[in-house]
Amino acid sequence: MSSEQRERLLETHRYINVDHDRWWDGVYDQFREDMAAVGIDVWNMYFTGFASQGDGACFTGCIGNTELYLNHHHQGQYPMIRKLMENDGELYANCNREGHHYHEHSTRFWVDADTLTGMMPQPTEFHEQIVEQWQEQLDEELSAFEAEMTEQWRSYMQDLYRRLEAEYDRLTSDEAVWEAIEANEWDEDEEEVE
Repeated sequence: MSSEQRERLLETHRYINVDHDRWWDGVYDQFREDMAAVGIDVWNMYFTGFASQGDGACFTGCIGNTELYLNHHHQGQYPMIRKLMENDGELYANCNREGHHYHEHSTRFWVDADTLTGMMPQPTEFHEQIVEQWQEQLDEELSAFEAEMTEQWRSYMQDLYRRLEAEYDRLTSDEAVWEAIEANEWDEDEEEVE
């Protein structure tokens, strides 16, 4: 087979490995596992790519394991959030997709928590004042936490896009396309045409 015939076959079948739904499943599965390992439950993933401005990836999800998430991302930070958790309080944090695009800026983040004032006993006015001060500190921490979480998760979304793009590039490479051509014996068909 001539190099021209090989090139023609490669270009004719360039997208054979990505011409079907779900070529990205392996990337999604690995990403979901990686996020679970740092305390994030990923619900859904979305992307567009890989040649236009505005292409990108995003996901929806929540913090599934708050202690793991805090220990991985914020070691030694957020003492009031940790105090809340020590008192059986919950931190609620999630991300949803908004709009018509699929990139890290087409998401909205939301953080909330149980209140210390509603959870801790306040038998005297003095105790009430302390818990109210703690609640103010918790509210400040939640605001800072949301900003950091937003930045971190957007970074993860950029990483997801890079992984998808790398897999797409691998599947459309000459080597992967030629492997598919040989597996389907299309190279033999081309030789018969000679």
